Amino acid sequence: MDRLNEKVKRCWNIASVSDDEGEIILYGDVESQQPVDWWTGEPVPGMFITPEGFMEDLEAVKNKSKITVKLNSCGGDLYTGIAIHNAIKALPANVTVIVEGIAASAASVIMCAGDTVQVYPGSLVMIHEPACTVIDYCNRDDLKQIIKMLEAGIDAAAAVYNQKTGIEVDTLKSMMHKETWMTGQEAVDKGFANELITGADVNMALEGKEVLMVAGVRHNVRGLHIPENLNITRISAQVSEKTAPCAEIDKPGDNAGELKEGGTAEMYNSIDELRAAMPDLVSQLETSAAEAAVAQERERQQRIDEIAASVADTALVNEAKYEKPCTAEQLAFRAMQRQAQLGAQHLQNVTSDNAESGVQDVQAVNAPAEQPKQLTKEERIAMGRADAKAALNKKED
Repeated sequence: MDRLNEKVKRCWNIASVSDDEGEIILYGDVESQQPVDWWTGEPVPGMFITPEGFMEDLEAVKNKSKITVKLNSCGGDLYTGIAIHNAIKALPANVTVIVEGIAASAASVIMCAGDTVQVYPGSLVMIHEPACTVIDYCNRDDLKQIIKMLEAGIDAAAAVYNQKTGIEVDTLKSMMHKETWMTGQEAVDKGFANELITGADVNMALEGKEVLMVAGVRHNVRGLHIPENLNITRISAQVSEKTAPCAEIDKPGDNAGELKEGGTAEMYNSIDELRAAMPDLVSQLETSAAEAAVAQERERQQRIDEIAASVADTALVNEAKYEKPCTAEQLAFRAMQRQAQLGAQHLQNVTSDNAESGVQDVQAVNAPAEQPKQLTKEERIAMGRADAKAALNKKED
Protein backbone atom coordinates (compact mmCIF):
# COMPACT_ATOMS: atom_id res chain seq x y z
CA MET A 1 0.00 0.00 0.00
CA ASP A 2 2.93 2.33 0.63
CA ARG A 3 3.93 1.94 -3.00
CA LEU A 4 0.45 3.04 -4.01
CA ASN A 5 0.47 6.04 -1.70
CA GLU A 6 3.77 7.23 -3.13
CA LYS A 7 1.97 7.75 -6.45
CA VAL A 8 -0.87 9.83 -4.99
CA LYS A 9 0.08 13.47 -5.41
CA ARG A 10 -1.64 16.67 -4.42
CA CYS A 11 -3.87 17.48 -7.38
CA TRP A 12 -3.52 21.24 -7.34
CA ASN A 13 -0.60 23.53 -7.76
CA ILE A 14 -0.21 27.03 -6.31
CA ALA A 15 3.03 28.79 -7.06
CA SER A 16 4.74 32.04 -7.82
CA VAL A 17 5.46 32.54 -11.52
CA SER A 18 7.12 35.95 -11.24
CA ASP A 19 7.44 38.79 -8.79
CA ASP A 20 3.89 40.02 -9.43
CA GLU A 21 2.20 36.96 -10.93
CA GLY A 22 0.94 33.71 -9.41
CA GLU A 23 -0.75 30.61 -10.79
CA ILE A 24 -3.28 28.18 -9.33
CA ILE A 25 -4.07 24.90 -11.09
CA LEU A 26 -7.21 23.07 -9.93
CA TYR A 27 -7.77 19.72 -11.64
CA GLY A 28 -9.97 17.12 -9.94
CA ASP A 29 -12.98 16.57 -7.70
CA VAL A 30 -13.80 18.96 -4.84
CA GLU A 31 -13.91 17.08 -1.54
CA SER A 32 -14.21 18.17 2.09
CA GLN A 33 -11.28 15.88 2.92
CA GLN A 34 -9.05 13.30 1.30
CA PRO A 35 -11.22 10.21 0.63
CA VAL A 36 -10.01 6.99 2.23
CA ASP A 37 -10.63 3.37 1.34
CA TRP A 38 -13.25 1.92 3.71
CA TRP A 39 -11.46 -1.44 3.75
CA THR A 40 -7.83 -0.43 4.28
CA GLY A 41 -8.20 3.08 5.70
CA GLU A 42 -5.60 4.28 3.18
CA PRO A 43 -6.07 7.38 0.96
CA VAL A 44 -7.97 6.71 -2.25
CA PRO A 45 -5.83 7.43 -5.31
CA GLY A 46 -7.29 10.08 -7.57
CA MET A 47 -7.47 13.80 -8.25
CA PHE A 48 -9.01 15.59 -5.28
CA ILE A 49 -9.13 19.27 -4.39
CA THR A 50 -9.48 19.48 -0.59
CA PRO A 51 -9.03 22.19 2.08
CA GLU A 52 -6.21 20.10 3.55
CA GLY A 53 -3.14 22.17 2.72
CA PHE A 54 -4.89 24.37 0.15
CA MET A 55 -5.18 27.45 2.36
CA GLU A 56 -1.55 27.13 3.41
CA ASP A 57 -0.47 26.90 -0.22
CA LEU A 58 -2.27 30.18 -0.99
CA GLU A 59 0.46 31.93 1.02
CA ALA A 60 2.69 31.57 -2.04
CA VAL A 61 0.52 34.01 -4.06
CA LYS A 62 -1.15 36.16 -1.42
CA ASN A 63 0.87 39.27 -2.34
CA LYS A 64 0.69 38.92 -6.13
CA SER A 65 -1.07 41.51 -8.24
CA LYS A 66 -2.15 39.03 -10.90
CA ILE A 67 -3.24 35.42 -10.47
CA THR A 68 -4.35 32.93 -13.13
CA VAL A 69 -6.51 30.00 -12.08
CA LYS A 70 -6.68 27.04 -14.46
CA LEU A 71 -9.77 25.00 -13.69
CA ASN A 72 -10.96 21.56 -14.82
CA SER A 73 -13.35 19.99 -12.30
CA CYS A 74 -16.77 18.35 -12.06
CA GLY A 75 -17.16 19.76 -8.56
CA GLY A 76 -18.18 17.83 -5.50
CA ASP A 77 -18.64 19.22 -1.98
CA LEU A 78 -20.47 22.57 -2.23
CA TYR A 79 -19.24 24.08 1.03
CA THR A 80 -15.63 23.27 0.21
CA GLY A 81 -16.20 24.94 -3.16
CA ILE A 82 -17.61 28.02 -1.44
CA ALA A 83 -14.65 28.13 0.97
CA ILE A 84 -12.16 27.99 -1.92
CA HIS A 85 -14.18 30.63 -3.82
CA ASN A 86 -14.10 32.95 -0.82
CA ALA A 87 -10.38 32.40 -0.22
CA ILE A 88 -9.50 33.24 -3.85
CA LYS A 89 -11.96 36.13 -3.89
CA ALA A 90 -10.29 37.58 -0.78
CA LEU A 91 -6.89 37.79 -2.49
CA PRO A 92 -5.94 41.36 -3.44
CA ALA A 93 -4.86 40.27 -6.94
CA ASN A 94 -6.77 40.56 -10.17
CA VAL A 95 -7.89 36.96 -10.73
CA THR A 96 -8.42 35.37 -14.15
CA VAL A 97 -10.07 31.94 -14.20
CA ILE A 98 -9.61 29.83 -17.32
CA VAL A 99 -12.02 26.90 -17.65
CA GLU A 100 -9.65 24.51 -19.39
CA GLY A 101 -12.26 21.76 -19.49
CA ILE A 102 -15.29 21.73 -17.25
CA ALA A 103 -16.51 23.74 -14.27
CA ALA A 104 -19.54 21.91 -12.92
CA SER A 105 -21.40 21.93 -9.61
CA ALA A 106 -19.13 23.20 -6.81
CA ALA A 107 -16.41 23.96 -9.38
CA SER A 108 -18.74 26.48 -11.05
CA VAL A 109 -18.84 28.29 -7.69
CA ILE A 110 -15.03 28.37 -7.59
CA MET A 111 -15.05 29.66 -11.18
CA CYS A 112 -17.07 32.68 -10.12
CA ALA A 113 -14.17 33.89 -7.95
CA GLY A 114 -12.53 35.19 -11.12
CA ASP A 115 -12.69 38.87 -11.91
CA THR A 116 -12.42 37.60 -15.46
CA VAL A 117 -13.59 34.13 -16.49
CA GLN A 118 -12.35 32.76 -19.80
CA VAL A 119 -13.80 29.71 -21.55
CA TYR A 120 -13.15 27.79 -24.74
CA PRO A 121 -16.04 27.13 -27.13
CA GLY A 122 -15.99 23.51 -25.97
CA SER A 123 -15.72 24.27 -22.28
CA LEU A 124 -18.64 23.20 -20.12
CA VAL A 125 -20.21 25.01 -17.18
CA MET A 126 -22.96 23.35 -15.15
CA ILE A 127 -25.02 24.59 -12.20
CA HIS A 128 -27.48 22.52 -10.18
CA GLU A 129 -29.01 22.14 -6.75
CA PRO A 130 -26.88 20.48 -4.08
CA ALA A 131 -27.74 16.95 -3.03
CA CYS A 132 -26.75 14.74 -0.13
CA THR A 133 -26.55 11.08 0.78
CA VAL A 134 -28.65 9.91 3.75
CA ILE A 135 -27.74 6.57 5.31
CA ASP A 136 -29.51 6.49 8.65
CA TYR A 137 -32.88 6.17 10.35
CA CYS A 138 -34.55 9.56 10.05
CA ASN A 139 -37.80 10.89 11.43
CA ARG A 140 -39.73 13.83 10.04
CA ASP A 141 -37.78 16.43 12.02
CA ASP A 142 -34.47 14.95 10.85
CA LEU A 143 -35.59 15.21 7.23
CA LYS A 144 -36.73 18.79 7.79
CA GLN A 145 -33.24 19.67 9.03
CA ILE A 146 -31.71 18.03 5.95
CA ILE A 147 -34.04 20.04 3.70
CA LYS A 148 -33.05 23.25 5.52
CA MET A 149 -29.39 22.41 4.97
CA LEU A 150 -29.97 21.83 1.25
CA GLU A 151 -31.99 25.04 0.94
CA ALA A 152 -29.16 26.95 2.63
CA GLY A 153 -26.76 25.50 0.07
CA ILE A 154 -29.05 26.56 -2.77
CA ASP A 155 -29.25 30.10 -1.37
CA ALA A 156 -25.47 30.33 -0.93
CA ALA A 157 -24.68 29.10 -4.45
CA ALA A 158 -27.36 31.31 -6.00
CA ALA A 159 -25.88 34.33 -4.20
CA VAL A 160 -22.45 33.60 -5.68
CA TYR A 161 -23.92 33.19 -9.18
CA ASN A 162 -25.95 36.37 -8.75
CA GLN A 163 -22.86 38.38 -7.81
CA LYS A 164 -21.07 37.11 -10.91
CA THR A 165 -23.86 37.26 -13.51
CA GLY A 166 -26.38 39.79 -12.23
CA ILE A 167 -29.17 37.30 -12.99
CA GLU A 168 -32.07 37.39 -10.52
CA VAL A 169 -31.72 34.89 -7.69
CA ASP A 170 -35.09 33.26 -8.39
CA THR A 171 -34.12 32.76 -12.03
CA LEU A 172 -30.81 31.25 -10.98
CA LYS A 173 -32.57 28.89 -8.57
CA SER A 174 -34.82 27.77 -11.41
CA MET A 175 -31.75 27.12 -13.58
CA MET A 176 -30.15 25.17 -10.74
CA HIS A 177 -33.31 23.13 -10.22
CA LYS A 178 -33.28 22.10 -13.89
CA GLU A 179 -29.51 21.31 -13.84
CA THR A 180 -28.40 23.79 -16.50
CA TRP A 181 -25.47 22.89 -18.77
CA MET A 182 -23.74 25.63 -20.79
CA THR A 183 -21.13 25.50 -23.51
CA GLY A 184 -18.46 28.20 -23.57
CA GLN A 185 -20.49 30.63 -25.67
CA GLU A 186 -23.64 30.03 -23.62
CA ALA A 187 -21.71 30.71 -20.41
CA VAL A 188 -20.54 34.03 -21.87
CA ASP A 189 -24.06 34.90 -23.05
CA LYS A 190 -25.49 34.28 -19.57
CA GLY A 191 -22.72 36.18 -17.76
CA PHE A 192 -21.02 33.24 -16.07
CA ALA A 193 -17.95 33.86 -18.25
CA ASN A 194 -16.51 37.06 -19.65
CA GLU A 195 -14.37 36.01 -22.59
CA LEU A 196 -14.40 33.26 -25.22
CA ILE A 197 -10.95 31.92 -26.08
CA THR A 198 -10.74 31.18 -29.80
CA GLY A 199 -8.38 28.76 -31.43
CA ALA A 200 -7.63 25.58 -29.51
CA ASP A 201 -10.66 23.77 -28.16
CA VAL A 202 -11.41 21.21 -25.46
CA ASN A 203 -11.50 17.52 -26.27
CA MET A 204 -14.31 15.66 -24.51
CA ALA A 205 -15.54 12.08 -24.59
CA LEU A 206 -18.23 10.41 -22.49
CA GLU A 207 -17.23 6.84 -21.63
CA GLY A 208 -20.38 4.92 -20.87
CA LYS A 209 -22.62 6.88 -18.52
CA GLU A 210 -20.33 7.62 -15.59
CA VAL A 211 -16.98 8.84 -16.91
CA LEU A 212 -16.39 12.09 -18.81
CA MET A 213 -12.91 12.52 -20.26
CA VAL A 214 -12.15 16.25 -20.41
CA ALA A 215 -8.79 17.61 -21.51
CA GLY A 216 -7.11 14.34 -20.64
CA VAL A 217 -8.72 13.99 -17.20
CA ARG A 218 -11.37 11.42 -16.36
CA HIS A 219 -14.24 12.84 -14.30
CA ASN A 220 -16.86 10.84 -12.44
CA VAL A 221 -20.25 12.16 -13.65
CA ARG A 222 -22.44 9.56 -11.94
CA GLY A 223 -25.79 11.12 -11.08
CA LEU A 224 -25.42 14.00 -13.54
CA HIS A 225 -27.62 14.38 -16.61
CA ILE A 226 -25.45 15.40 -19.55
CA PRO A 227 -27.68 16.67 -22.39
CA GLU A 228 -27.59 14.82 -25.68
CA ASN A 229 -27.16 18.02 -27.69
CA LEU A 230 -23.71 18.83 -26.31
CA ASN A 231 -20.83 18.26 -28.71
CA ILE A 232 -19.37 15.32 -26.81
CA THR A 233 -18.06 12.12 -28.33
CA ARG A 234 -19.91 9.21 -26.79
CA ILE A 235 -18.12 5.88 -26.57
CA SER A 236 -18.58 2.68 -24.64
CA ALA A 237 -16.83 2.40 -21.28
CA GLN A 238 -13.13 1.65 -21.53
CA VAL A 239 -13.05 -1.38 -19.28
CA SER A 240 -9.48 -2.17 -20.28
CA GLU A 241 -8.20 1.24 -19.15
CA LYS A 242 -5.38 0.71 -16.65
CA THR A 243 -4.76 4.22 -15.41
CA ALA A 244 -6.93 6.18 -13.01
CA PRO A 245 -7.31 9.94 -13.40
CA CYS A 246 -4.56 11.13 -11.12
CA ALA A 247 -1.84 13.28 -12.58
CA GLU A 248 1.25 14.87 -11.11
CA ILE A 249 1.57 18.61 -11.61
CA ASP A 250 4.93 20.17 -12.41
CA LYS A 251 6.20 23.03 -10.37
CA PRO A 252 6.13 26.30 -12.30
CA GLY A 253 8.85 26.79 -14.86
CA ASP A 254 8.95 26.76 -18.62
CA ASN A 255 5.94 24.41 -18.62
CA ALA A 256 4.20 25.82 -15.57
CA GLY A 257 0.70 24.59 -15.09
CA GLU A 258 0.89 21.72 -17.57
CA LEU A 259 -0.17 18.26 -16.52
CA LYS A 260 2.20 15.47 -17.36
CA GLU A 261 1.87 11.74 -17.29
CA GLY A 262 3.15 10.16 -14.13
CA GLY A 263 1.92 9.69 -10.61
CA THR A 264 -0.84 7.48 -11.99
CA ALA A 265 -2.63 4.98 -9.80
CA GLU A 266 -2.72 1.60 -11.50
CA MET A 267 -5.86 -0.49 -11.85
CA TYR A 268 -5.63 -4.19 -12.60
CA ASN A 269 -7.67 -6.66 -14.60
CA SER A 270 -6.96 -9.77 -12.52
CA ILE A 271 -5.85 -10.83 -9.07
CA ASP A 272 -2.63 -12.18 -10.57
CA GLU A 273 -1.74 -8.73 -11.96
CA LEU A 274 -2.48 -7.15 -8.59
CA ARG A 275 -0.45 -9.79 -6.73
CA ALA A 276 2.53 -9.25 -9.03
CA ALA A 277 2.39 -5.47 -8.46
CA MET A 278 1.55 -5.43 -4.75
CA PRO A 279 2.20 -8.85 -3.17
CA ASP A 280 2.13 -7.51 0.40
CA LEU A 281 -1.28 -5.91 -0.09
CA VAL A 282 -2.74 -9.05 -1.67
CA SER A 283 -1.30 -11.17 1.15
CA GLN A 284 -2.91 -8.89 3.74
CA LEU A 285 -6.26 -9.02 1.98
CA GLU A 286 -6.14 -12.81 1.66
CA THR A 287 -5.18 -13.23 5.32
CA SER A 288 -7.96 -10.90 6.41
CA ALA A 289 -10.48 -12.73 4.22
CA ALA A 290 -9.37 -16.11 5.61
CA GLU A 291 -9.70 -14.91 9.21
CA ALA A 292 -13.16 -13.56 8.50
CA ALA A 293 -14.19 -16.87 6.89
CA VAL A 294 -12.94 -18.87 9.90
CA ALA A 295 -14.81 -16.63 12.33
CA GLN A 296 -17.96 -16.94 10.26
CA GLU A 297 -17.66 -20.75 10.15
CA ARG A 298 -17.17 -20.96 13.92
CA GLU A 299 -20.24 -18.86 14.50
CA ARG A 300 -22.27 -21.06 12.11
CA GLN A 301 -21.33 -24.28 13.90
CA GLN A 302 -21.88 -22.73 17.32
CA ARG A 303 -25.42 -21.75 16.39
CA ILE A 304 -26.07 -25.29 15.10
CA ASP A 305 -24.80 -26.72 18.42
CA GLU A 306 -27.26 -24.47 20.26
CA ILE A 307 -30.27 -26.10 18.57
CA ALA A 308 -28.85 -29.65 18.25
CA ALA A 309 -30.72 -30.91 21.33
CA SER A 310 -34.08 -29.81 19.96
CA VAL A 311 -33.32 -31.45 16.60
CA ALA A 312 -32.54 -34.76 18.37
CA ASP A 313 -31.06 -36.27 15.22
CA THR A 314 -27.27 -36.62 15.39
CA ALA A 315 -26.95 -37.68 11.77
CA LEU A 316 -28.90 -34.65 10.58
CA VAL A 317 -26.82 -32.30 12.77
CA ASN A 318 -23.52 -33.74 11.47
CA GLU A 319 -24.79 -33.47 7.93
CA ALA A 320 -25.61 -29.79 8.48
CA LYS A 321 -22.17 -29.16 9.95
CA TYR A 322 -19.96 -31.01 7.51
CA GLU A 323 -21.53 -32.96 4.64
CA LYS A 324 -24.16 -30.47 3.50
CA PRO A 325 -23.23 -27.24 5.32
CA CYS A 326 -26.10 -24.94 6.18
CA THR A 327 -27.12 -22.36 8.78
CA ALA A 328 -28.90 -23.14 12.03
CA GLU A 329 -32.12 -21.78 10.56
CA GLN A 330 -31.80 -24.07 7.55
CA LEU A 331 -31.09 -27.02 9.84
CA ALA A 332 -34.27 -26.31 11.83
CA PHE A 333 -36.23 -26.30 8.59
CA ARG A 334 -34.61 -29.57 7.51
CA ALA A 335 -35.55 -31.12 10.87
CA MET A 336 -39.16 -30.04 10.41
CA GLN A 337 -39.17 -31.55 6.93
CA ARG A 338 -37.67 -34.80 8.28
CA GLN A 339 -40.36 -35.05 11.01
CA ALA A 340 -43.07 -34.46 8.45
CA GLN A 341 -41.60 -37.19 6.24
CA LEU A 342 -41.36 -39.61 9.16
CA GLY A 343 -44.98 -38.92 10.15
CA ALA A 344 -46.21 -39.50 6.63
CA GLN A 345 -44.16 -42.74 6.38
CA HIS A 346 -45.60 -43.98 9.69
CA LEU A 347 -49.16 -43.50 8.48
CA GLN A 348 -48.31 -45.23 5.21
CA ASN A 349 -46.74 -48.20 7.08
CA VAL A 350 -49.79 -48.61 9.35
CA THR A 351 -52.10 -48.59 6.34
CA SER A 352 -49.91 -51.13 4.53
CA ASP A 353 -49.70 -53.44 7.56
CA ASN A 354 -53.46 -53.41 7.99
CA ALA A 355 -53.94 -54.25 4.33
CA GLU A 356 -51.50 -57.18 4.50
CA SER A 357 -53.03 -58.63 7.73
CA GLY A 358 -56.43 -59.24 6.11
CA VAL A 359 -58.17 -57.68 9.05
CA GLN A 360 -60.73 -56.18 6.70
CA ASP A 361 -61.97 -59.71 5.85
CA VAL A 362 -62.65 -60.84 9.46
CA GLN A 363 -66.39 -61.34 10.19
CA ALA A 364 -68.08 -60.67 13.48
CA VAL A 365 -68.68 -63.77 15.76
CA ASN A 366 -72.37 -64.64 16.69
CA ALA A 367 -73.37 -64.10 20.29
CA PRO A 368 -73.43 -67.33 22.44
CA ALA A 369 -76.82 -68.95 23.35
CA GLU A 370 -78.50 -67.81 26.49
CA GLN A 371 -77.24 -69.75 29.54
CA PRO A 372 -79.92 -71.62 31.70
CA LYS A 373 -80.95 -69.98 34.90
CA GLN A 374 -79.22 -71.28 38.01
CA LEU A 375 -81.79 -73.01 40.42
CA THR A 376 -81.79 -72.87 44.18
CA LYS A 377 -81.63 -76.06 46.34
CA GLU A 378 -85.30 -75.90 47.21
CA GLU A 379 -86.19 -75.43 43.52
CA ARG A 380 -84.08 -78.47 42.57
CA ILE A 381 -85.80 -80.68 45.32
CA ALA A 382 -89.23 -79.57 44.24
CA MET A 383 -88.37 -80.24 40.62
CA GLY A 384 -87.06 -83.75 41.55
CA ARG A 385 -90.28 -84.56 43.45
CA ALA A 386 -92.34 -83.41 40.49
CA ASP A 387 -90.34 -85.58 38.13
CA ALA A 388 -90.74 -88.65 40.45
CA LYS A 389 -94.47 -88.16 40.81
CA ALA A 390 -94.83 -87.86 37.06
CA ALA A 391 -92.93 -91.10 36.58
CA LEU A 392 -95.23 -93.00 39.07
CA ASN A 393 -98.32 -91.73 37.41
CA LYS A 394 -97.00 -92.86 34.04
CA LYS A 395 -96.29 -96.39 35.47
CA GLU A 396 -99.81 -96.84 36.93
CA ASP A 397 -101.25 -95.98 33.57
